Amino acid sequence: MLIHAIIPARSGSKGVKNKNLMPVKGVPLFKRSINHASAIGELHKTKIWVSTNIQEILSCANQQENLTILKRPENLCGDEVLTIDVIKNIINNCNFSNEDIILLLQPTSPFRNIKEISNSINLIKENKCESVVSLAEVEGNHPFRMKRLTSSGECINFIDQGFEDMRPRQSLPKVYIRSGNFYLTKVKNILKSNSLIMEPCKGIVHKDSFLSINIDKYIDLELANKFGEEY
Repeated sequence: MLIHAIIPARSGSKGVKNKNLMPVKGVPLFKRSINHASAIGELHKTKIWVSTNIQEILSCANQQENLTILKRPENLCGDEVLTIDVIKNIINNCNFSNEDIILLLQPTSPFRNIKEISNSINLIKENKCESVVSLAEVEGNHPFRMKRLTSSGECINFIDQGFEDMRPRQSLPKVYIRSGNFYLTKVKNILKSNSLIMEPCKGIVHKDSFLSINIDKYIDLELANKFGEEY
């Protein structure tokens, strides 16, 4: 069973210019994901695929065994293009086996725990689930505290429990959000459901909070370079 580590790295980020080329701890974001995939390759048979329209990345082709850098088709380079469509384009053009495993590593996640991902791969290999997704606890940003505004500007509860929930965070039920750190599922599930998440799905909660750092703004880059550990 082969692991296909897919790294989507297009140009045109609006929050951070040339985001995928930005360095964290001295290493460009796209290269950090390649390094993570290479580390996984020491534990599982892995091929690495980078889909990009960035010339600086395309020029890195043929520099590493088991690494293929693909020029992304123009129709898959827009702001509204879904990552799942990029993945399906690679699957369909590179003849993946249905039983192979897709591991999505987005460059916007600069830190990863390789053991966490390896253990998640084993869950799928052992048929304990159909997909795995990385999670971070929302903590104080709990949905029971969230509001929304009506068209008239009225502030109402996002989740209507019939009362205003003023309990302290520690008393609220634990809720998690997808961290974007990694996704895992089999090729056949993506082709069948057009999704990276297929039930039954296992959620892996990060033990280290910096693993959920996601680079969307310049402040995220500053936090990653200041507080992140080397994973």
